[in-house]
Amino acid sequence: MRYHGYLLGILSWVALFASPVEAAPRLKITLSNQEWPPYMGQDLPYDGILSRLVKEAFARGGVDVTYRYYPNNRTLQSARNGQVDGSFGWAPTPERKRDLLYTQPVLSARMVFFQRKDHRLEWSRWADLKGARVGVTVGNFYSDEFDTEAHRGLMAVDSAPDDLINLRKLLAGRIDLFPIDQEVGKYLIAHHFSPALGSQLEAQSRSFWSAPLHVVIWRKHARGPELVERFNRGLKALQDSGDFERLLQETREACLAPRSVSP
Repeated sequence: MRYHGYLLGILSWVALFASPVEAAPRLKITLSNQEWPPYMGQDLPYDGILSRLVKEAFARGGVDVTYRYYPNNRTLQSARNGQVDGSFGWAPTPERKRDLLYTQPVLSARMVFFQRKDHRLEWSRWADLKGARVGVTVGNFYSDEFDTEAHRGLMAVDSAPDDLINLRKLLAGRIDLFPIDQEVGKYLIAHHFSPALGSQLEAQSRSFWSAPLHVVIWRKHARGPELVERFNRGLKALQDSGDFERLLQETREACLAPRSVSP
């Protein structure tokens, strides 16, 4: 009998330690979102590539996310003044860090040159682009290095009011190169040009500038550091499982799915 009692004691001890520890309660937050396809967008599959990855990473950290859409110029400010719990898709700057906590980067925006397949301009240093006609979109930033070379007159810079006009100029041979984020360029081509025209353009394999895209949390948020920690933990779990790359590719393909377009 004493062995029976001893065994029961052992089993009770094992059961105690085998029972799951009570998980931390799930949190609910609201993040500001904006229109920046294919990364973000209210009408995109899964709200876009970056939106889906952010929501999935938070979910694995025990946080449920709701998106609230703002005009582009108000998206970051809504997080900085506490109208929402945070935002995402932002590179760090000293000025932004005064109001915001930053997570680990989710993705990086990669600035590349798009070119015509029948007129490739390969280069390894900026001097190789001497005399190249390069389109730029008014108000866009292409890196300090690009600005320096453009102001020096290395490239013949030709401005246009938006990215689509620059892509049309590239197709027409009025410019040789057009710098744009690789994902954004591919999305615009897929949705605004016929397959016959779109197939004439390609992104160069190398990027000349990369900007990390982070989630940011309002610095005065009562659980700000905890939200950052939960996101970072969830992002690592997402990456380690292999689901990060799977969801990235799946969402990219969904966003680029062909539809009827005008030439």
